[in-house]
Amino acid sequence: MTNPTQPLPVRLRDTDRAALEAHFLALAGEDRRLRFGGPIADEGLREYVARIDFERDGLFAVQDDQLRFAAVVHVAFTGPTAELGLSVLPDFRGKGMGNALVQRAVMHLRNRGSKEVFVHCLSENEAMMHIARKNGMRIIPCGPETDARLAIDPPTSESVVTEWVQDSHARVVQTVRKNALFSSALMKMFKPTGTR
Repeated sequence: MTNPTQPLPVRLRDTDRAALEAHFLALAGEDRRLRFGGPIADEGLREYVARIDFERDGLFAVQDDQLRFAAVVHVAFTGPTAELGLSVLPDFRGKGMGNALVQRAVMHLRNRGSKEVFVHCLSENEAMMHIARKNGMRIIPCGPETDARLAIDPPTSESVVTEWVQDSHARVVQTVRKNALFSSALMKMFKPTGTR
């Protein structure tokens, strides 16, 4: 399994629900605990994914070379603020995917008029704290748990156009990659097995 050459967040839709579930199920026990704040079984993950409203919330992923979700951010709206939940599969950590997804999530929120975004996580989640600090979030320790908060600038015509261009680019790249995988699979299916 190889990594994408650079993180390219794609917006997820309801049709991506099964792939999203597969991403969360691929997280090991400790990774699940850090992502969700406590232990969570497979059935709990399936219920979580089933409840997601893809129209209300924002979900973005970075895919691997087989178009599986290597990293995902869930932007859950809670009035004028929103909460981010981020997960990156172990083989893809340290590649800038989490940072790219947080930046994409903030742009999504900015262009929808959100005033603030926060991350609530276990204080021991050093990877999330690193990404939060890198993106200028204010860290508020609360014992075993920590909040990281970021005030969001109002939208501008430039931020709206930038988001549109990025989404359009991501859709085109995703379509090209899907077609390439499909063509490769067809070529393997119809490859001559040799002659006598």
